[in-house]
Amino acid sequence: MKNMKKFLALGMTFAMAASLAACGGGKKEEAPKADSGAKTEGSEAAGGDASASGVTGDKVKISLFAGSIPENTPTGGALKVMADYINDNSNGTITATAFYDTALGDATSMVQGLQQGTVDIGVSGTAYFSGLVPEVEVFQLPFLFSDLESARAAINGPAKDAIFEKLSGAGLVGLSFWENGFRELSNNVKPIKTPDDMKGIKMRTLPAEIQVETWKAMGALPATIDASELYTALQQGTVSAQDNPLHEIASRKFYEVQPYITMTDAVYTPFLMAMSETTWNKLSDSQKDLIMKAAEVGQEEQLKLTDEAQAAAKQTLIDGGCTIEEEPDKEAFKEKAMPTWSLFTDKYGTELVDMIQGK
Repeated sequence: MKNMKKFLALGMTFAMAASLAACGGGKKEEAPKADSGAKTEGSEAAGGDASASGVTGDKVKISLFAGSIPENTPTGGALKVMADYINDNSNGTITATAFYDTALGDATSMVQGLQQGTVDIGVSGTAYFSGLVPEVEVFQLPFLFSDLESARAAINGPAKDAIFEKLSGAGLVGLSFWENGFRELSNNVKPIKTPDDMKGIKMRTLPAEIQVETWKAMGALPATIDASELYTALQQGTVSAQDNPLHEIASRKFYEVQPYITMTDAVYTPFLMAMSETTWNKLSDSQKDLIMKAAEVGQEEQLKLTDEAQAAAKQTLIDGGCTIEEEPDKEAFKEKAMPTWSLFTDKYGTELVDMIQGK
């Protein structure tokens, strides 16, 4: 009889434990649900276990492409982190592969591929998206930002949402803004301290009207050349000057053929990451949340790598024999450049500019 009582008591203990587990008696919290893209069902840090939050959906393969950008750059390194994050956290439903440096074409064809659905996710300079969403050229305005802090705040602020809304009408889904940074001038003709020193120098510019007109106002002779062809163009003398952040000048070895650097800080260039709407529509809600989180994780990594690369680039340029003009007459450059703002504001008003500048 004693044994029977012990058996019944043990059975009741197991039953109660099972009931508590079924009712959530262990106080297990539900995974946070994603908002408009900033937070997702996935884990909060790279390498987390998104399967715990129930990422489900059909198995898909997606391409992540940095149009014309090499792997050994902050953007290339961050794209790999993003692809790895997707693969590690998709619960086996997404296989992501990163491509670099014209492996799928140049930056122009990348944007076309995003529209057509032949490229799934792409990141490149905003100028390459201006044919689809002209308003993105707001980021081409010279001297729009006075410092890096305000620039980084702007690419995560209301202007981002406004531009992403316009992207949706062009068959693309905006994921995030990454960073190229403040562009500095390099040339192989002479030291440049004022805009007057630019007169007659043939210069490669971004394929954006504002950039072309900005450097034309300085006296330069602008020519648009894709980034993938720029080193050769500089080496062969097709153009004698260009502008890029220091880390780009270093990583692409432009300093080998461009011994003069001028710290103009004329333009801050963000990188725009977008996804093909065709691919986006194939994904489940939890897969979409994961992609948005992965873009955020990638952005954090890209900004960190950019800071590290910028710090190292200056010494690389000095070691490479470059002469760096650190105190050019920025006010003179700005005075020449500011009239080009009307090219944007006359067409699109000042709303985006005001958003960016917090007015």
